[in-house]
Amino acid sequence: MNKESRGFHMGIGASTIFMIFVVLVMFILAILSYLRANSSYEAMMRQMELTSDYYQSEAKLLDLYYGLDSTDLQQDLAGIEYQYLDDKYILQELMMNGRILKLTFKVEENQLVLLSLKTENMEE
Repeated sequence: MNKESRGFHMGIGASTIFMIFVVLVMFILAILSYLRANSSYEAMMRQMELTSDYYQSEAKLLDLYYGLDSTDLQQDLAGIEYQYLDDKYILQELMMNGRILKLTFKVEENQLVLLSLKTENMEE
């Protein structure tokens, strides 16, 4: 070979090392993508469980509330655990992650008035 026909030639060893490097980089990117997708999936599933738990607790409390009769309230509340503070009744339902859903209502002019429905952390 003369000087003019000589150019930069990669030998078989250099191209093999380059291809191994490319494959390794692609493999690492694939693993990182999988881990991120799996983490997002787990977070979504946790959020779905929390949301489902909230709506189940809300439905239970609202069913109790709408089943009450203001004219015979004490008898309706006889088998239900509740709190009575400052002329307000509080029904509560335990939720996941140490939270409580509280429904607060009062009796006004012989009618039940829903004041709030909120979540709170459990008091230890």
